[in-house]
Amino acid sequence: MKKAFVLLALLAVIASPAVLPAAAAAPVDLTFWYSWTDKIQENNINLAKMFNETRGKELGIRVTAEYQGTYDELHQKLQAAYVAGKTPSVTVMEIASVRRFAESGVIMPLSPYIERDKIDMDDFFKGLLINCNVGGTWYGLPYLRSTPILYMNATLLKRAGLDPSGPKTWDELAEYCKAIKEKTGAYGITLNSDIWIFEAFMLENGATTLTPDESKSNINSPESRHVFAFFKDLVDKGYVRCVAGEDYGKVFADIMNQKTAMFFDSTADLTYNLELARENGYEINTCFIPSKKTYGVPTGGCNLVLTSRQTDRERDAAWEFIKWMTDSKQAAYAHSYTGYVATRRSVVELPEIRTLYKETPQFKVALDQLEQYGHGRPMNPGYAQVMVEWTAAMDAIWSNGADIGSTLSAADAKITRMNMLGAK
Repeated sequence: MKKAFVLLALLAVIASPAVLPAAAAAPVDLTFWYSWTDKIQENNINLAKMFNETRGKELGIRVTAEYQGTYDELHQKLQAAYVAGKTPSVTVMEIASVRRFAESGVIMPLSPYIERDKIDMDDFFKGLLINCNVGGTWYGLPYLRSTPILYMNATLLKRAGLDPSGPKTWDELAEYCKAIKEKTGAYGITLNSDIWIFEAFMLENGATTLTPDESKSNINSPESRHVFAFFKDLVDKGYVRCVAGEDYGKVFADIMNQKTAMFFDSTADLTYNLELARENGYEINTCFIPSKKTYGVPTGGCNLVLTSRQTDRERDAAWEFIKWMTDSKQAAYAHSYTGYVATRRSVVELPEIRTLYKETPQFKVALDQLEQYGHGRPMNPGYAQVMVEWTAAMDAIWSNGADIGSTLSAADAKITRMNMLGAK
């Protein structure tokens, strides 16, 4: 009842959002929180500067972009800022966390603004919208969005006599790993314990990490055991190297030193990985994550959201920034600068993006995968805890050789006992 009251109150506040007048008497200063460094940080800073020099200047709005660490670090800071009564105006939000912050009243519904300004939501790729909506209300717009893809050192693949376009199925993936290790000495794959990648393999195996109503975990399901067994077999044979979830830096050490031929990573790191390949003298290629029963891939990345504790004028100004940042031209800039997927269909039609795909076809792989096989991520507020247990199980089984059956049974029992998902 309390959550419903808060939601109704918030909806009432912006039921009729005002149109911000151009050249307002006093400028509106906004803060924009973002995550990650390198090309992603540069993109955020560049876009905020572009806004200030164009649309922001017209409307009397100035945005300051502020780095806040990883998504988890940003979310923790946002919660603390909300309690303290001083939140940023606009922030990125990892897509699986949108429901939690919406239900707690930290972020505002965007539906009234979207309806007023007639934002064409059908222009966004369908797979990206699932994690923007809570209970039929829009709370975010897709911003820097991604899917995992399979990256390949095409130089090593060719040396092993393999097709550099990559494996298409799980069986072919296993064959590639075997041939690479035997013919080049490099690992077929180096991977860390990453629930996001596991979500992809569950989807391809005809299942999801949670039940459809998100009330129970499928960590001990036959499909989950199958995924664990698939990679454990390759690890035990020495074809694949798996490191703990927190040791992602070791994956990139293997990549740079060409000690591995393949790795799973976000399309958001595409430009970084292409530069890394050029600097270290190898060719990189990308492909869909290989299929089992079907292809399937979760979406990831972040949406832009509007925080609740602002004045009406600040809120309206913040919406203008969100609207500008997610429009086609800016979406195209972010896509080409970082490698995050194109969020809108209209982006793909732009001449500069068509040229990009022709010159660097790796950019289009993730988009094709998204359009055909993209899924949302669970938004149950308890999923963060489940992910911790799932990652611990991956560490135990893949990195430390633990038994699959007993490890997953124990993890499932713990998730159920602690009622992590709030099951009734």
